[in-house]
Amino acid sequence: MAALSAALELSEGRWRDRFEHITVYQRGWRLGGKGASSRGPHGRIEEHGLHLLLGIFDETFDSMRRCYGELDRRRTDPASPILTWDDAVAPANHVGLADRERGQWVPWVASFSGTSGQPGDGGARPWTVLDLVVRSVRLLSDFYRSLADRPVANGGSVYLSSSPTRRRATAARGSSGTLRHAGLTGVALLLEVLRRVETFQGADLVPSRVEAALVPILEGLSAACKNVVDAEPGARRTYELVELLTANLVGVVADRLLTNPDGFAAINHLDYREWLLHHGIDWAALESAWFRGMSDLVFGYEGGDTNRPRFSAGVGLQLASRMFFSYSGSLFWRMQAGMGEVVFAPLYEVLKARGVQFRFFHRVDALRLSDDRRSIRAIELGVQAEPERGQDGYEPLVRVKGLPCWPAGPILEQLHDPDRVAGIDLESFWSPRRDASSTTLESGRDFDVVVFGISLGMVPHVCSELVTHAPRWHSMVEHVGTVATQSLQLWLRATVRELGWRGPEQVTVSGFVEPFDTWASMGHLLALEDWPASDRPRAIAYFCSTLAPNPTPAGVVDPNAEHAAVRERARQFLDRDIGVLWPGAADAQGFRWELLCNGSPADTPGLDHQYWRANVDPSDLYVQSLPGTDRYRIRPGDTGFDNLVIAGDWTDCGLNAGCIEAATRSGRLAAAAVRELAGAPAPANQPHE
Repeated sequence: MAALSAALELSEGRWRDRFEHITVYQRGWRLGGKGASSRGPHGRIEEHGLHLLLGIFDETFDSMRRCYGELDRRRTDPASPILTWDDAVAPANHVGLADRERGQWVPWVASFSGTSGQPGDGGARPWTVLDLVVRSVRLLSDFYRSLADRPVANGGSVYLSSSPTRRRATAARGSSGTLRHAGLTGVALLLEVLRRVETFQGADLVPSRVEAALVPILEGLSAACKNVVDAEPGARRTYELVELLTANLVGVVADRLLTNPDGFAAINHLDYREWLLHHGIDWAALESAWFRGMSDLVFGYEGGDTNRPRFSAGVGLQLASRMFFSYSGSLFWRMQAGMGEVVFAPLYEVLKARGVQFRFFHRVDALRLSDDRRSIRAIELGVQAEPERGQDGYEPLVRVKGLPCWPAGPILEQLHDPDRVAGIDLESFWSPRRDASSTTLESGRDFDVVVFGISLGMVPHVCSELVTHAPRWHSMVEHVGTVATQSLQLWLRATVRELGWRGPEQVTVSGFVEPFDTWASMGHLLALEDWPASDRPRAIAYFCSTLAPNPTPAGVVDPNAEHAAVRERARQFLDRDIGVLWPGAADAQGFRWELLCNGSPADTPGLDHQYWRANVDPSDLYVQSLPGTDRYRIRPGDTGFDNLVIAGDWTDCGLNAGCIEAATRSGRLAAAAVRELAGAPAPANQPHE
């Protein structure tokens, strides 16, 4: 996403007035990297894992909206099932969490109402610590007022709702008059602080006064909630949420983040959990479904070990507060097809129409330094296959249900000597290499500036000279963490209701048991898949989680062994744990395997007709935000090499977290750096970066 975002920005307007050519080199047959998806048997969507867009991903949505606007499918492709950007995504405000009650797993759902505006509208100012304080105080204030305004019963779940002007926490079930009475003692003070913060005008109210006013309120509310929970177990989830919010505010107060010029980044050297513990959070709240769900969302487990949750405190505080308090339209947005066809096929079509060149089947093997080690002298590439009609003649997309999609492998009939690549995974680092040829790009002849948009896990393998000779690059590779992930997709012959799920039909549930702590109901994709009428699924389920690979005695990862291990874990998970989510899917013997759809009712049911992945390839590793690693990230335009720019969610881009929004931001920064190196000003219609 980062490299394609850079290409999108560089090819705006009359770009040929500024550059001779823009060329994208891509290993294998499709675009997308960790976000790539393709179509398998029966046109089924096959992903690297579960992908959701957050309502705070403004730059990603801006890029999508521009692409769909430029494609103008209403005019050019009216038969397509996805015409506009808002056909491509849909609000997803139901977020489930799995909790432990009396030794049993119990799923429950929080619902977040929509807000005004749409992601990508632009014009939003940066999210600050003061914004966090204002919104948090407002949430606590509204929460306690809601307790006074309505009677509530014991037990059940907490539901969060929001309006265009404010977020309100409503305890639909799970509190009592005791909590209302305790909370009301602090409401007047809360509202006064809120009023003064909202009218903050420089000297009228300095941040230190906000901090001083918050201290007695936060202490009182935390104690009040704790007293109620001790007496009423049904209020526990409400307490855990308020405790988490309160501990965040206590930390802001104690560490004087309101007055620190570094803002959130001032605590990035600390672990988020340890920071919260230092500021008095109840250990039970730290172990709650709320916090586990947040850790699962960002694969925040060092080395893939779920017993070692680790995440940078500043990034965690920034992401959590932005995600819940400043989203546009919806907390989450679900793609209405595979990520490959919702995001990357439109990007490809727009860039190709603009004249950007694509060189598929070009695997980057090495970047070579100049003699003075100040620039990139050459790029060595393996040519995996040669298209019959030349590179510009290869058409990588196929149509499934009228939608341009990426196939599950190269289109062999378009290749010269297709037997060369038959049976080889061209995207695997470990696959046998039967290259048709090799080529070397030379500085000054083939390129003037390089945008390196390959994921961090590949840097040691293709940038070994840079890592050896540049201490900053060595430190980045050594300290910026990555983690493997695993995923499972199931197609089922029963609806989620028939499986026994009683929550919203389209929901994402996290914080569940390992090895698959996150589940998403994805039945909305069925209309875009092409199953036979004789065995058409009625539900789709995506599962994912982190993965801790088991290296061989030689210390290397065996991808085939990891793939087989994911399958075995999936089998055990379905037999042992799935009944918690789907009571109707299990009996005394375990999972009802006949529920799995395979396209032919006569075939033996089982996992072999489903889809699972061990994302252990270096390019597939998820980039983490471990404590103290921010300082090792490198800015896109500050690589230390004269003609090299980097792009990826592993760079220092202002949102140093593994997500598509960070990749998009990094790509835009990379484009700005390329223009600066080339002495080419941005076009007049260039979006804000």
